[in-house]
Amino acid sequence: MRIPLALACLSAAGCVDTAHFRGEGFSNYYRGPAEETQGPRRVESREILHWKNDPREKKRVGYLHRYEVQPKGSRDVRECYYISDASGKKEIGFVTAEGVFYRFDARGRLEEPPVGAYTVVTTGLKVFFGIPLSDNLDVEPIDPYR
Repeated sequence: MRIPLALACLSAAGCVDTAHFRGEGFSNYYRGPAEETQGPRRVESREILHWKNDPREKKRVGYLHRYEVQPKGSRDVRECYYISDASGKKEIGFVTAEGVFYRFDARGRLEEPPVGAYTVVTTGLKVFFGIPLSDNLDVEPIDPYR
C-alpha cells in the first residue's frame, strides 16, 4: 500500500512546472566563464640571482616574469612564467604551470624537447642556465636601488 502511494507522489512531483528554478542560483556571486581568452597579463617580475659561496657576490643571470591567462570558456586562471636574459630585454625561455622548462630558439619558438620538468623552480633554473646544482640560486623581488 505504501509503495503505490509513494509512486503516485513521485509522479505528481515530476509534473510540476520548474520554469522558475535556476540551476545556478548563485551565478550572480561569481564571475562567469571567459568569453574569449584574456591575457597574458604580467603579474610579477623577479630577479634570478646566482652566487657560489658568498651571498655578497650575487650576480643577476636573468629575470622571471609571472603571467596569468584565463582561457576561453574557463573561470580558472592559469599561470605561466617567462625567463628573460640578465638585461631583461630578450625572452629566452618559458615555464608552464606544471614546471616544464622550455628554451626559445633564434626565431622565438619553443625548442623541443623541453629542458626538463622540475617541481622546484630554483632547481629548474639551475639546469636551464647550466649552473651546477651545488651553487646557490635565488629568485628575489627586483631591488630598484641596486
